[in-house]
Amino acid sequence: MTIQASPRFPILVATVCFALSPQAWADEAAKARPNFVVFIADDVSWDDVGAYGHPTVRTPVIDRLADEGMRFDRAFLTCSSCSPTRCSILTGRYPHSTGAQNLHTPLPADQVMFTTSLHKAGYFTGAAGKWHLDGGRGQQGKAARQQFDLVLSGGGGLSGCKKWVTLLRRRPRDKPFFLWLASHDAHRPYQDKIISKPHTAGDARVPPYLPDLLEVRKDLAQYYDEITRVDLHIGKVLDELKQQGVAENTFVLFLADNGRPFPRCKTTVYDSGVRTPFIVRWPGRVAPSTVTESLVSVVDIGPTVLQIAGIAPLPSFQGKSFLPILEDPTAEIRQYAFSEHNWHVFKAFERSVRSKRYRYIFNGLPHLPNKFTDASPTIRAMDRLCREGKMKSEWLDCYSAPLPAEALYDCEADPHSLKNLAGDPKYADTLAELRDILADWRKRTDDVRPAKLKEDRKDISREPYVDLNKSN
Repeated sequence: MTIQASPRFPILVATVCFALSPQAWADEAAKARPNFVVFIADDVSWDDVGAYGHPTVRTPVIDRLADEGMRFDRAFLTCSSCSPTRCSILTGRYPHSTGAQNLHTPLPADQVMFTTSLHKAGYFTGAAGKWHLDGGRGQQGKAARQQFDLVLSGGGGLSGCKKWVTLLRRRPRDKPFFLWLASHDAHRPYQDKIISKPHTAGDARVPPYLPDLLEVRKDLAQYYDEITRVDLHIGKVLDELKQQGVAENTFVLFLADNGRPFPRCKTTVYDSGVRTPFIVRWPGRVAPSTVTESLVSVVDIGPTVLQIAGIAPLPSFQGKSFLPILEDPTAEIRQYAFSEHNWHVFKAFERSVRSKRYRYIFNGLPHLPNKFTDASPTIRAMDRLCREGKMKSEWLDCYSAPLPAEALYDCEADPHSLKNLAGDPKYADTLAELRDILADWRKRTDDVRPAKLKEDRKDISREPYVDLNKSN
């Protein structure tokens, strides 16, 4: 077994190693390089976690991770759609650069994931739970699966998490490891009484872009139950790491793949769609209970993991290592985070850039409404209000057209992005600056709108309930 020394993680002193048996030497050599565990929740917004200030969602394990590590308050996804986000994270590339920017699109064979570099350097790489990297609806791409040593997908129960501990126990003990542990929670559909103490309608915190109705509150309560269920499974893995004696040498990251599955969240490029919980615990390297306001993007995960492992970055990476932030929470690695919205059962072409304070959105199809497609009690309630003419302006995002071709939001003064400042002369310079920043990023990453965009799924209605031109 070849061990490459790193200035950050030196191999054990030779005089100690000579005294060990071959198996003990292999075990100690593996410990000299850190392990990695990435927990990725499904459809969980950043502010629906106790560590981020939610008063009623019960996430004691995730909260403990934040107490023992670093909480990132400005972490952003490259997309608010399941499979494109996952492909983006594991390649360290933006969705349009992976060739898998649409939902259910298999990762193309020419795309290299950072797990390949880890494997070549002697790491065991495993995945368990929700897979969603090699297509859906009958598609069976293989490029992603072949870049892990072991994939345990399917059979994980409704949560998708029941094989997480199994994978950890099946790992070879003489190698450092990277584990990708993905849940189905909190993806719809929801069930009753999935945890011992379900959340109630009274626990719901209703954002202003949703109507505060009993149906919506009950829907949010079931969503909270799923977040608590994934929290329980994370706890089981952390207990197993401790029992195996590797917790102190394991880098743990918790995040989500997109925002909550409610209107104006999932499939959007607002903060409610692409701002993610992002917590790192790394004993001995990351100080407990630290918080950073520095911007990070999920394309930065791959470069960070490889740098920590002492491995050269992939030439294809489009992100930057956030190791400097882990060492100093005031450090900055980027000024802007970029996100996109492509096909997710309906046609879309949106691009967005987020600075620390502002978000700029370009909509290439403003004549089409952002029709939210997941059937739910919330959607049914909002449909009813719309038919009855009782919708408030802040609820209309998924029910109206045309939409603005450009939008600018002050995310400090307007955290829910309800007031579009693009037409306000006071913000003309900010608008022009961010418009140019986004245009430059699109040019650098070869982001060209396809001549023909994928059409809406046949069962999706795109007729707007409200014509904003007429209503104004």
